[in-house]
Amino acid sequence: MKKQFLILITIFGLLLVIGATIIIFNIDHTINNLDKLVERYKKERKCTKILISIKKIQQDGFLHHHYDDADLKAMENRVAHMDKVIDTCTFCHHPPVILQKIKSLRKRKEDFKLALTTIFDKPDSPLHKAVDLKAFAMGQELYAYAQSLFKKSSSQLAAETRNVRSLTIQSKGFIYLIVISGLLIMMVASLFLMRCFTKPLQSLLSATEKIENGDLDSRVSGLKHEFGTLADSFNDMAESLQNQMKQLQRSEQLATCGKIATTLVHEVRNPLAGIKVAMDVLADESGVSDADKKILRQVVKEVNLIDSLLSNMLEFARPRPPQFTSVNINDVIERSLQFTPGVITKEIMIHWDKTLQPPDVRIDPNQLNQVLLNLFINAGSAMPDGGAIFITVSWTETEVQLCVADSGPGIDQNAIEYIFTPFFTTKAKGSGLGLATCKSLINLHGGTITAANRSEGGAIFTVTLPIAKDMQ
Repeated sequence: MKKQFLILITIFGLLLVIGATIIIFNIDHTINNLDKLVERYKKERKCTKILISIKKIQQDGFLHHHYDDADLKAMENRVAHMDKVIDTCTFCHHPPVILQKIKSLRKRKEDFKLALTTIFDKPDSPLHKAVDLKAFAMGQELYAYAQSLFKKSSSQLAAETRNVRSLTIQSKGFIYLIVISGLLIMMVASLFLMRCFTKPLQSLLSATEKIENGDLDSRVSGLKHEFGTLADSFNDMAESLQNQMKQLQRSEQLATCGKIATTLVHEVRNPLAGIKVAMDVLADESGVSDADKKILRQVVKEVNLIDSLLSNMLEFARPRPPQFTSVNINDVIERSLQFTPGVITKEIMIHWDKTLQPPDVRIDPNQLNQVLLNLFINAGSAMPDGGAIFITVSWTETEVQLCVADSGPGIDQNAIEYIFTPFFTTKAKGSGLGLATCKSLINLHGGTITAANRSEGGAIFTVTLPIAKDMQ
């Protein structure tokens, strides 16, 4: 999420810089156009002085046809001023069409200036009047030409003004477009970021509410990045809470079973002992028929079964503390197989590589023998017509793993979850305490036991025990 967030911020920053650069460029371009336009207007104002200077020469010089020294000096100044103004206008920057007309104006100005010079040099000449009229006509023609020139320049300037105004309006619209686009992008980015944050948080909140309402199977999925890590932590917490609740329920079951077992041992076992003795005495009486003796021995057998059940309940509810010792697990396996009925009668084949020598484990061999014997007997019960038991032992640096599998029909998929629950059984005459006792004993050893079905068929139980050095 951090990487994506930084990428989004970087892209947004780049768009902001690009947009700001475009806006600045448009503003600068518009200002330059306006500056050029203002400069053209200033030049236009300067060029109007040509008309004024020509007009003054025409009015002040040709209203009379004699010149004294003062008038000649004033006329010379006006001609020099006209000459300067026209030259100044010539050196300004104009469009090519206007510049060509200004060059033509300069040539006409030189002709007009030459005619005026002739008048100044020969004021007493008999041709003075004719030259004076000719110069006046040239002045009028020069004035008209200059006037047409300025009309042309003004028209050109108006077109440029309209063009600059159009560009300015376009720039303004473009700036508005960039600003609005930036705001829209910011809104979309904000909504995207809000969605990126709120959706995962909503998922986590929903899962929290479900767990709060008692649904411990609720999990969070589909989240990525930091929220994915948070979801994994949440799922681990939920799973841990679920396991703790199961352990609490199991503890409550064990406590209840302990109370029941204590009561039964105290209230039932002693009367059962009396019943058993009485049945034995009656069976030994000479006056009892063989049929009655058979019934009495059956009663004794059933009493023994009830006594065994009470013993199993007491063993499950109050298991004795393990007497840890460092042993080789192969020795315990060998001992347990010697007491397995199906193995003894050769109806069940054993597949086990005895050459593997796992490290020693620190356990109570008698309790582990009880666990393995229970697993082997259960496997044999699942294969009444014979079959095979597969025993595999593997290990790591910290634990030894023992797997016991069979070739039977396997475990009902709906029963796997409850297979280690006290008093849960799939057998017609089972007590439901065998596997529950196995789990209790393995837990006392700091290990685990799990049940599953093999893909090849049959069930598999996996027992994991810590290596001896980890138990010290």
